[in-house]
Amino acid sequence: MNQDEIYMKRAIQLAKKAKGGTCPNPLVGAIIVKDGKVIGEGYHKKAGLPHAEIEAINSVENKTLLNGSTIYVNLEPCNHYGRTPPCSLAIIKSGIKRVVIGMKDINGKASGGIERLRSAGIDVKVGVLENEAVRLNEVFIENIVNKKPFFVMKAAMFLNGCISAKGGTSKWITSDKSRRLVHRLRGTHSSILVGINTILMDDPLLTCRIKGYRQPKRVILDKNLKIPPTANIFSQYPDNVYIVTSKQSDHAKKRVLEAMDVKIIECNLKGADFDPSDLSIKLLENDICSCLVEGGSRTHGYFLKQKLYNKAYLFYAPKITGSYGAFNVAGFEAAKEPKEAMELKDSKCKRVDNDILIEGYF
Repeated sequence: MNQDEIYMKRAIQLAKKAKGGTCPNPLVGAIIVKDGKVIGEGYHKKAGLPHAEIEAINSVENKTLLNGSTIYVNLEPCNHYGRTPPCSLAIIKSGIKRVVIGMKDINGKASGGIERLRSAGIDVKVGVLENEAVRLNEVFIENIVNKKPFFVMKAAMFLNGCISAKGGTSKWITSDKSRRLVHRLRGTHSSILVGINTILMDDPLLTCRIKGYRQPKRVILDKNLKIPPTANIFSQYPDNVYIVTSKQSDHAKKRVLEAMDVKIIECNLKGADFDPSDLSIKLLENDICSCLVEGGSRTHGYFLKQKLYNKAYLFYAPKITGSYGAFNVAGFEAAKEPKEAMELKDSKCKRVDNDILIEGYF
C-alpha cells in the first residue's frame, strides 16, 4: 500500500464515523498532509453541517501550513451552492496544491469539482481506493442512481429457514450477541422497516438500545391502518414513527395518529400491495435513505418478489424445527427450479456466539 492509499484509508475511516447520520448526503472524510505529516482532518457529520473538506481545513490552526499541502478525500469535492458553499472553491482559496480523490461524485448537482480544481492549477489524482470508496457510499449511490432507498434484509432463523415457532412465536431464536449486533445495525441505518403483522403480533419498540448510536426512523407498512394507537412503538419517540398506508385508509385515524406526532405517508397501491416505485420515492422524500427490513414472512416476501433488496444479514441459530404451522422467511411462491432462486453475491459467513451470520448482496 503506497502513501496515497494509506492516507485515503484514513479518510475512509473518518467518514465511517457518521454512518447512518448524513442522509441524504454521502459519507465523506478528509485528511490534509504536509511534508509527510497529517496537519488536519475532518468528516461530514450531518446534512447541513460543514463538509469534510471544510472540517479538515478549519482544523488546521496555522493556516500558512496549508500552502503546498495535499488533501485526501474519498469523494470528489462538491462544486455547487447547496446548504453550504462549494468545497472546491474553499480548497482553491486555502492554498492546497494537490487533491487526491477516491471516487467521482455521481450526483450531477454537486459534481464538477475535479474540473474546477484542475482549471485553478491544482494537481488532482482520482481513483485511489476507488472500490472501497464506492462500497462506503453504496447507500448514497443507490439513492441517486436507482432513486430508491438501500433496502437491507435482516432475518433471524432456524436452520430450516423458519423465522418462528408454531403460531408465529419468534422470541428469541438467536443469541444475545446476535441481537446486540442487530442493534448496532439499527443504529447505522436511517430506518427500520416492518409490516403491520409484526406490530400486531410482537408489539415491538424497534429502537436501538446501544449507547452512542442514533435512533433510526421506524417505518411500518400498514395498508389498511390496522395499528392501534396504544401500540408499544408510540411509547418512545413517536415523532420518528412513519406509517405507510393507502390513500383509502381511515382518514379519522390518520388525524389521530398525526396528532400524536406520527408521520403518515400515503402510498399508491399496485394490485394488493404497495407500488414499489411510489414507496421508494415517498421514503426518499422523507430522508429515509436506507431501510433495515426486520419484517416477517409477508414483508420479506414482498421485498424479495419486487427485487427491492440490495443486501442481506441472515442469522441462523443452530436449531431446527418443523415447518408446519411456522412461518418461512420468504413468504411468496417458491422457484420452479433451484437455478431460479435468488443468489447472494460477495457473501461471507462468520460465527456470532453459536449462531451463523451470512452477509451478502443481491
